[in-house]
Amino acid sequence: MDELRFYATSILFFSCAAIIFVCALAWNRKSTTGLPAVFLTLCGLGVAIYDFGYAMEIHATTLATSFFWVRFEHWGIQLIPPLWLMFTLSIMGKWKKAPPLQVTLLLFLPTVLLICSQTLGSLNLLHPNARLATGEALSLFEYDRGLPIYLSTALQSVFLAVSFILFTIGFVRGGPVPRIQTALYWFGSNIPWVGSIIYNSGSAPYNIDVTPFLMSVSIAFFMIGFLKVGILDIAPVARTVVFEDMKDGVLVIDRRGRITDFNPGMGSILPSLVATKLGANARETLSPYDKLLDILARTPPAMIDFKSSDQPGAPFYHVASAALRDKSGKDIGMLLTFHDMSEMKDLQRRLEVMATHDDLTGLYNRRYLNQYAAAAIEEAKAFGCEFSIIMVDLDHFKRVNDTFGHTTGDEALKAVSEILRQTMNGEDCVVGRFGGEELLAILPRTDAVAARTIAENARTAIAGQRIPCEGVNLSITASFGVSSLTPVCDTLKSC
Repeated sequence: MDELRFYATSILFFSCAAIIFVCALAWNRKSTTGLPAVFLTLCGLGVAIYDFGYAMEIHATTLATSFFWVRFEHWGIQLIPPLWLMFTLSIMGKWKKAPPLQVTLLLFLPTVLLICSQTLGSLNLLHPNARLATGEALSLFEYDRGLPIYLSTALQSVFLAVSFILFTIGFVRGGPVPRIQTALYWFGSNIPWVGSIIYNSGSAPYNIDVTPFLMSVSIAFFMIGFLKVGILDIAPVARTVVFEDMKDGVLVIDRRGRITDFNPGMGSILPSLVATKLGANARETLSPYDKLLDILARTPPAMIDFKSSDQPGAPFYHVASAALRDKSGKDIGMLLTFHDMSEMKDLQRRLEVMATHDDLTGLYNRRYLNQYAAAAIEEAKAFGCEFSIIMVDLDHFKRVNDTFGHTTGDEALKAVSEILRQTMNGEDCVVGRFGGEELLAILPRTDAVAARTIAENARTAIAGQRIPCEGVNLSITASFGVSSLTPVCDTLKSC
């Protein structure tokens, strides 16, 4: 039995040291995750008290010493379950802050049981008939298990059962915590729960309280979580930053490149995200969108313009990345915000059309024609290409306006513009309204012979056009002039 005591206390002291290490890691995340880190640290300290007290209880040689260490243990035993439930509520996003009333209610009965446990050696409210154990036993402390201890076990089981349910729902449905982290919390809390039921039911051999030993297994899960999985890194911070009712889409990615959170707005922008589980690799999930992969590869802040679909009318988004840092300034991830710029882009397109097009005919205006011609002439000279222009002037257009009115004149001008648009539709060919009834076609890489052919075809089409006006079909003709590139040609005016 002495050898068993040695191994048991060695395990407990080692476990206690590991717990302190985990508590330090959790407390270090306080600036990142706030409440969850605080509750996990307090819960861990409760476990350390439990482990250390039980190790000392095992080595106690008198009943009074055993009583002291059992009372000491209960400072951890009674507070671990409610603190774990508080941790669960905060890490799963149920608590944004710790409501004082709810905290008080959760701690009320455990506090009563803690007070009862401190009567050991006098009233023995929680441990009736406390005495020295007989026979082979790891601990000298023994008592009659009755209603008080069963009520205490039931209360602890309720706390742990609620945590179990919340973590199970989070694992199945997904939530503010990635699945692998939820699984670690789930296993880490359920293993000691089983041990508590075994001990308090009197089923453990040699009067061994197996709960603190099984907590050593839980500590191993949490050490893996901190060192390999990155628990308490980002999810609660993301929940604080991302508002569910934001119109803009927000995607949260942790420092390991995993999708940690996104708001409902992202579901409409990237519908595939709805079926994506939190914790999925961001690059794999966003692989169909090259532009998004590009912004992921760039150091924040960065910005891109993005459309999730090439279909007409698909929304246009301005995507910006921002570094996500904790209160100490440590980089813990990235935020991508998607702002719908569709209306602004549509307005921008309309303004561009207004700046470059003629309102009446829909053709390019004189300013654009001058700019385009200058660039086309420069290209033709640089590469030795042909270049031609065709000037079109509607015949007797003033008479049309004076006789039939400006409305008819406008219809005639629009009809001629449409004919030119259809007959002069070659590659890089540009047709515009140069002024009044004068229209102009710019034909890059077109020689004089080809330009004259194009002009003749257009002239014939215009001559055959009839415009309904006051019960008659109005006939319109136009005069055409063709000019090609010369050494002194630099602008439309010089050509």
